[in-house]
Amino acid sequence: MQLLKQTRQYQSDLAGYCRTGILQHIPGIHTSNVVHYRKLVMNVVDDILQNAYPLTYDLLSETEWDSLVADFFSEHSCKSPQVWYMPKELMEYVIDTDHALLKQYPLLCNLLQFEWMETAMFMMQDIPVVHTRNGDLLFSKLVLNPEHRLMALDYPVHRKNPSAIKPEDQQPYYLAAHRDEEGQIIFTELSPALVRVIEHLQERAASIQELYQLIEQDFGIQLAEADHLAIIHFLQQAYREGLIKGFSPA
Repeated sequence: MQLLKQTRQYQSDLAGYCRTGILQHIPGIHTSNVVHYRKLVMNVVDDILQNAYPLTYDLLSETEWDSLVADFFSEHSCKSPQVWYMPKELMEYVIDTDHALLKQYPLLCNLLQFEWMETAMFMMQDIPVVHTRNGDLLFSKLVLNPEHRLMALDYPVHRKNPSAIKPEDQQPYYLAAHRDEEGQIIFTELSPALVRVIEHLQERAASIQELYQLIEQDFGIQLAEADHLAIIHFLQQAYREGLIKGFSPA
């Protein structure tokens, strides 16, 4: 039991060195060789995070990126044993610690959220939903694809290269992210009214006429013909791209 306890401690000390670069005394370790373990681990971590956050990697300087990864890996204890989940923990680390990079790059929080969403949507479990493809978009009750998420952003990281975003671009932006039948992740920009359309469809299948009435109640307005056409156009696109899964069979 004592030997097992010592072995675990040595393993923990070696893992700590790989994270922080601070080497505790470990019997039998050759200091000239152990440095290669840390390089190998850091390269793997860096590669995982670069692949998850290509836009963030391009936005930051090499020094800023390397410092961020080093800070994260040395200061943050990852909670999930699943490697693909590590990028989410980087995002949470930046937000929770109010990292200094957020002052230099106010859009960084949104950018990390946007890039992580693609990974999260791709990896999420399949969610079956009862629906049929036999129906009429204008009259049948619409069934929403349950494999979706709504996002609210302050910067247009979905529209523009992050390096081209200016302070005057800051304003509310709304997105729906969904996974289609081929596993592709599609982002759709929404107006506040279309956000409510999605939120109503999250609650239950509804026809376009029912959605018109619900939106009018939400905003206390009378929808004009142009508003009807805009909602129809959106739902047609949503159906083609798989955000609307199909129609209620009942």
